[in-house]
Amino acid sequence: MSLRLDFLCFFFFFFASFVSLSTSSPYLSANILPQNYQKMLKNFRIYTYPPPETLSFDSKVESLFYSSLLHSSFITHNPEEAHLFFIPYAFNSQVSPRAAAYVVSDYRTQYIYWNRTLGADHFFLSCLGVGHGSDRNVVELKKNSVQISCFPTTAGLFIPHKDVSLPPLANVHAPAHAPGSKTTNHLGYVRYNWVKESTLVEQLLADPEFLVESEPSDQVTYEERLAISKFCLFENGPDISAIGEAMSFGCVPVVITDRPIQDLPLMDLLTWQKLAVFVGTSGGAREIKRVLGRVVVEEFEEMSASAVVASGSTESAAARYESTLEALSSLITKKSRADKSNKGDRFDLLFDYLKGSTCTFTESILRHCGFRTGLFTSPHLIDVRERFRLDGVEINEEKFLEYFWWCYDRLKEKTNDDMPMPTYFRFLALLAFKIFAEEKVDVAILEVGLGGKFDATNVVQTPTVCGVSSLGYDHMEILGNTLGEIAGEKAGIFKHGIPAFTVPQPDEAMRVLEEKASKLNVPLQVAHPLDASLLNGQKLALEGEHQYLNAGLAVALCSTWLQRTGHPITNLNETGRLPEQFIKGLTTASLQGRAQIVHDQFTDIESPGDLVFYLDGAHSPESMEACARWFSLCIKEDNQQHSEERFKKDTAQILLFNCMSVRDPQLLLPRLMRTCTSHGVSFKKALFVPNISVYNKVGSNAVPTIDPQVDLSWQFALQRVWENLVQGDKGGEASNTDQVCEEVKDDTGMSVRSCKNSSVFSSLPLAIKWLRDTAQKDRFVRFQVLVTGSLHLVGDVLRLIKK
Repeated sequence: MSLRLDFLCFFFFFFASFVSLSTSSPYLSANILPQNYQKMLKNFRIYTYPPPETLSFDSKVESLFYSSLLHSSFITHNPEEAHLFFIPYAFNSQVSPRAAAYVVSDYRTQYIYWNRTLGADHFFLSCLGVGHGSDRNVVELKKNSVQISCFPTTAGLFIPHKDVSLPPLANVHAPAHAPGSKTTNHLGYVRYNWVKESTLVEQLLADPEFLVESEPSDQVTYEERLAISKFCLFENGPDISAIGEAMSFGCVPVVITDRPIQDLPLMDLLTWQKLAVFVGTSGGAREIKRVLGRVVVEEFEEMSASAVVASGSTESAAARYESTLEALSSLITKKSRADKSNKGDRFDLLFDYLKGSTCTFTESILRHCGFRTGLFTSPHLIDVRERFRLDGVEINEEKFLEYFWWCYDRLKEKTNDDMPMPTYFRFLALLAFKIFAEEKVDVAILEVGLGGKFDATNVVQTPTVCGVSSLGYDHMEILGNTLGEIAGEKAGIFKHGIPAFTVPQPDEAMRVLEEKASKLNVPLQVAHPLDASLLNGQKLALEGEHQYLNAGLAVALCSTWLQRTGHPITNLNETGRLPEQFIKGLTTASLQGRAQIVHDQFTDIESPGDLVFYLDGAHSPESMEACARWFSLCIKEDNQQHSEERFKKDTAQILLFNCMSVRDPQLLLPRLMRTCTSHGVSFKKALFVPNISVYNKVGSNAVPTIDPQVDLSWQFALQRVWENLVQGDKGGEASNTDQVCEEVKDDTGMSVRSCKNSSVFSSLPLAIKWLRDTAQKDRFVRFQVLVTGSLHLVGDVLRLIKK
């Protein structure tokens, strides 16, 4: 079987696997393709190149395809056995042909596989299509590689019978099954905003058999129109993307065009003659009506049913995921996640209780030791599925939906006014237990959400080992005002006789941990920072000096887990060396939003690094100081790397900041500024913005809408603290800071305050736009942006910069 047919079979079943085929199948080679597909499941393999640190696509349908690909059975981690190669890069509308050439050139020089076929066994996603260019790399990409585009593709940027277009995702809530017999009130439905010929509109308006309108009054009305019409009329062009919505309601598409259509979705796999009617424009409404009149009842019913089958694969998945997020959002309340009513029964799997980076290191080590791992963390940055990892990869959408609704529906059946549904975090913890049990993990690692004693994760009666990482003044409104009180809450995860580890702590905190451990006969040990020399010249995967402390704790926890579960390893104290699996785990672990560096690719590809985001979700005084040290070290290393350049650029450090109102900026911002200053780093400007994410709404990876009435009083308060710090650092009078600020209007017309050393933006997108515009204007400066103060802010930035 040729590579082209291999790819088409793979692509076809990628989407058709979501749909139950009817007896009247709209698919080509319905009997042959399944036979090939069974062979492909055993033999056909796809290798995806390592993606950028963050990869985000402009459209939901691209994201769905990419997510499904990563979790499909076709993926191989050995490129030598691959038949096809996927390029994990977002070729969006901002990517120029020159940028595309840069990407291909990078793969050409780093890997041998492109040059073997000049890209003919490669494929990539580009919603609008890659533009033309004279560079060899672009020519090969356009001519040889398979481009997967959104439907419809921009004219001229799609090569028929080589490229493939993705079916559109509908915004409507289509019926779950094809209608047995469709009741119709109108011959045809027309949304005439797409029609260029006004005479055709006039002719259709004059015919009572056609329902014609520019825009329906609302979405419900639009869905009703689709449901009661036999045919839906479309002119070939941008608005034909709504063809998927029509098909999902059994409204047979009528495509009005005078040229052959060569980029219909899955055109090499779908029998479009069974799904749609094609008619020219020259005959006007009379010709359209004549053609439709020739479609007999039996033929129409078959076309309608086939249309529903062909449209249902991706549309229902997207709608179902959105409804899942709505249901999850309904569980969010202002009630504390750690209230004292939290009790639970024993869970028979083995769990480790950790925090943050230590949790990630632990999972990675045990996975590289050959165990099937489950990891539950919080919060998520972009998509809630980030909280659940299986073997180091976030759970795929299909499994998440299955387990979510299994838990949600059963809980809903048992709840009432006296026993309501569990709150948001408790539900997620319960969902994690369900996922890990069903997926039969060997070890599950739970990151405590808040505190420990009354946390939703603290229902496991006999974990194998527990860990407490560095303690600081965080969540004081719940955990207490002193380190001793906070340590007491954290020690709530200790279980009688179960070994526990911690890191060097302040005396007050350590005394409490030791007292709690003694009462429960817990052998508590202190894990010291990892010796960097044990990594054999390699670096920890997570940046920052403080990560060696977290890595040392992870090594101690993993060693104990292995010994207590009957998988002992060579004693580290005897050999003084780390096992190879430990080194691999520590040097390959990944965790978004913590000490993460992302180069903005929106700016010109000729000047990579002119705008760089340094992202860290620090939100306590201690973590803010660690973040400042990491950022300062990165700036120093970056400056050293560029010191020998012929045209050396200046650098400017910018702070992009927000924190929750329960935090004390008087504790956070001084630590940040003074630590950076002590390392020779000073910020040219600080930008204060509201988060896009909100506490009572769970979002997917789509960018949320911006509230035009956002309250900026908190951002103004942060700005005053910053300006006072800067003035005080310069020896000025803090009371005079307001005199150097002015009220200005931003791009939305909102009043914001711009000061000498800082600015408040009414939205994060406006701040990102300002940064990009500034970087484009001043090409002799490298802008280094520290994003910190809130993991929600970090997640919002990752959504927007779309690397």
